[in-house]
Amino acid sequence: MESLSTSDISTHDLVRKLIGGMPGRLNKDAAKGLDATIEFDLVGEGGGVFQIVIQNQTCHIEEGKSPDPSASVKMSTDTYIDLALGRVTGSQAFYKRKVRLKGGLNLIIKMHTLFPSLSKDEQQL
Repeated sequence: MESLSTSDISTHDLVRKLIGGMPGRLNKDAAKGLDATIEFDLVGEGGGVFQIVIQNQTCHIEEGKSPDPSASVKMSTDTYIDLALGRVTGSQAFYKRKVRLKGGLNLIIKMHTLFPSLSKDEQQL
């Protein structure tokens, strides 16, 4: 993924760039044997509903609701950006009630292993 300068990009474009970069950040070893769809419902400026589909150690993204997701995560776009950039951990966001979860809690807990936060070089903050 190319470097991001968060001050030079709209929230809408940043969210789509971060979501769109998830397949390239997938930890294939952590995804071994996993067949799951994680639905992200991102609320606020630049938000939307996205499906992260993981199968055969690959990942692709679809926009829109899933009829039967393995797990669902609802949060603000700001919280998603902070998580993706490593400014906050999933546990911190959960305990501050910034994230709502439904279904597959074990899958949600594994998210940071499946999709590591962007490195400082990738962020170019």
